[in-house]
Amino acid sequence: MPSLDSLKSLKTLDIDNKTYHYFSLPEAARSLGDLDKLPMSLKVLLENLLRWEDNKTVTGNDLKAIADWLT
Repeated sequence: MPSLDSLKSLKTLDIDNKTYHYFSLPEAARSLGDLDKLPMSLKVLLENLLRWEDNKTVTGNDLKAIADWLT
């Protein structure tokens, strides 16, 4: 995955001797604040931005902009 993972939200899940990687929104919320009230569509977009964060096309400011949508 190309992500910088600046929020340290990349987690692993081991099932049947296979390891899967995913970006945890609860972990991202530790840096971004409460994400519970975001619409599901924005949570999906945020997870996508977390996966593709490269500090060029997707930056930390982009992640924060989604989190700040409610304010």
